[in-house]
Amino acid sequence: SPNLLTVLSFFFFFSGYLYAHISYLEDNCPACLLLLSTDRNAFFELAETRLKTLERLKRYRCIEAINEAVAKKSYSTDQVGIPELYHFVYKSKSTAQYTSPELEAPYVEPEEQDRLFGLYLYLHHRIHSAARPLKILCHVGTREMLLGWVTSGFELYAAFSPLVTKPDAINAINKLLRWIKREEERLFILSSQVF
Repeated sequence: SPNLLTVLSFFFFFSGYLYAHISYLEDNCPACLLLLSTDRNAFFELAETRLKTLERLKRYRCIEAINEAVAKKSYSTDQVGIPELYHFVYKSKSTAQYTSPELEAPYVEPEEQDRLFGLYLYLHHRIHSAARPLKILCHVGTREMLLGWVTSGFELYAAFSPLVTKPDAINAINKLLRWIKREEERLFILSSQVF
């Protein structure tokens, strides 16, 4: 996904350079294995890690499961049941995974998607400011109202209709959190194979 690197840079900060070893799992599998390192000389170690990972994925028949999961359609904000919610990014700190619905109207065009992720990045920087860290931040713009919320268990950034008030957004976020809890087995990998 073109937004994958945006999301990676959104949640992780590195000083200096970040090196990536990127490869498809198999020719018939649309999923990629992305191995990251800050060591520019780690190519051969990453290549060896890739081979060991693929061997274990094949042994436990995980590639078939990945192909099935990729073939399934993602979810939309309509499924959440909050009409004024345009989009969100939720990061579970306990699983170190994130979930986000499909990008839909008003974020259909690439420029609008970039604008949305730029706004999320703005919230992230403001919330994680070393000079003045925040737990919750509300930003009202002409096209949407955004809310960022950080707790010990999660990090959440959400975009709403521009007419949504802060109390309404907080109520909607609480409803969203209950939905995520109900759907967590579908949204996150909670029990992983031990390699």
